[in-house]
Amino acid sequence: MAGGEQKITLVFIINGENFPVETNVNAPLQSSVQRALADSHNTGRDPSEWELRDANGALIELHRTPKELRLENGARLFLSLRVGAGGSAAMR
Repeated sequence: MAGGEQKITLVFIINGENFPVETNVNAPLQSSVQRALADSHNTGRDPSEWELRDANGALIELHRTPKELRLENGARLFLSLRVGAGGSAAMR
């Protein structure tokens, strides 16, 4: 990151739509994910029910920072519900 830039824009793809979020490179991705979910009006589910993947399909841990992951400005990240998330409550 040239010139010591502290913010980059990450593009979160949610349900096929792009949601760019200005992100601090030293902050955990979890805060950016929450903002992307709010911007996309996907607030009805707990953020823990979502998973983040890079363009190659690799799972990204939300406690890591863009700097740790060497994410670049404009990186496209895919946010989707975890498999099995939102199923019915356990039967009694």
